[in-house]
Amino acid sequence: MTMPVAFAWSWCKPRSVKLGLGALAAALLLTGSLAPAMAEEYLLGPQDKIRLKVYEWRASRDDIFEWKALNDEFIVGPDGMVSLPFAGAVRAEGRTAIELGEQIGERLKEHMQLSNAPDTSVEIIGFRPVYVVGAVAQPGQFPYAPDLTVLQAVTLAGGLRDREEGLAGMVRDMLTERGDVDVLGLNRLALLARKARLEAEHAAADHIEFPPELTTRAGDGLVAMAMQQEESIFTARREGLKNQTEALKSLRQSLSDELVSLQGQLVFHDKQLSLIQKELTGVSSLVDKGIVAAPRQISLERELAQFQGTRLAAETSLLRSRQEISRTDISILDLKNRYDNEVVVSLRDTQSQLDELASKAKTAAALLQSSRMAVPKLLAMREAGQNPEPVFTIVRPGKGGGKGTQIQAQEGTVLAPGDTIKVEIKPALGPDDFDLSAIGPVLGGTAEPPVKAKQAPGLVSATQ
Repeated sequence: MTMPVAFAWSWCKPRSVKLGLGALAAALLLTGSLAPAMAEEYLLGPQDKIRLKVYEWRASRDDIFEWKALNDEFIVGPDGMVSLPFAGAVRAEGRTAIELGEQIGERLKEHMQLSNAPDTSVEIIGFRPVYVVGAVAQPGQFPYAPDLTVLQAVTLAGGLRDREEGLAGMVRDMLTERGDVDVLGLNRLALLARKARLEAEHAAADHIEFPPELTTRAGDGLVAMAMQQEESIFTARREGLKNQTEALKSLRQSLSDELVSLQGQLVFHDKQLSLIQKELTGVSSLVDKGIVAAPRQISLERELAQFQGTRLAAETSLLRSRQEISRTDISILDLKNRYDNEVVVSLRDTQSQLDELASKAKTAAALLQSSRMAVPKLLAMREAGQNPEPVFTIVRPGKGGGKGTQIQAQEGTVLAPGDTIKVEIKPALGPDDFDLSAIGPVLGGTAEPPVKAKQAPGLVSATQ
């Protein structure tokens, strides 16, 4: 006979006592305000911790046998199963403590081939945590306790964010936006100087023609530094290209001189071959008449063959020199083309960055202007004691892994294990409190010509 013990939503059940009718009525009035979740029997789920006790009455020995291997604490796994000795993996998710005890007893009876299922007691000693997210100081998961309310869970999460944080955050954002405007202005100056340098390189000019936007502010240290840096880069790149080109031209000249020398050698070899051939013809005639010995003819033929080989080597060297001259000409052209292509690509990228920067600067200026408008309103609301109230929403998982539900809650709402509390604070300011007209159409809107941004104070000093 299995005798499981449920320790779920009944953890706070009073012991059996005799109450009078008046006391019973008072108790019913007190318990009537409990949340609906308290009326339901608790279903186990992942991360729940249980204590298992298994005993067996052995009539033959008139003794109660304790299953020590099973009398321990276990945690429901992420898959909703509890792994037990002798019984194996038993599904706990979606079952009450009583149902789990009965299942374990039947599993032991089947696996151990017992005549009766042992007495099994399941006690819940730890609940899965609750989660608090949103406008709290320390979002995260926290241990559950019986009768835990929304207010108590928010307290565990460090309480609501400081009401002053909204104003402080707005002021901090305004300072950040002011810094962004300044940085964007400096970046634009640097990009304009770079664009002027690239245009001078593309035109093969001797110097950089900076735009009036920079030259009129040459007295500004940052502007002067930007122009000086680009002039240094311009000079270094121009000298580098010049040196490489001159080195290749010098190599070409050396090869041309070598070519002239080889051509002279060929002329000399041709004269030598002509003389040897002439002498060989005369000697051959004398040999035929028997006047001169044959070895003289053989010696001249050998000398002729040697000079022919020498001329062939000189001619090969001549061809190789011409090939090297062609390669050098190609290297000079390739150097110039690579330089020009690099300048064109960099110029295109710089212009793209300038266009992107212009859009960012317009947005940053508009946000800065809106922040300057909103901060005084927040200060006025704080002085008037107008603080936004928090909104609590409980996301409760569905039974057996089903779809969860959302419950609008109050501070005193009782939570269930595994609940997620979303804390939101309605914004103190609405869209009408911000001037975003200078940003332009948003996604999904119709395309319109760009509108000149309303320049916020401080942007002038950042870009001029």
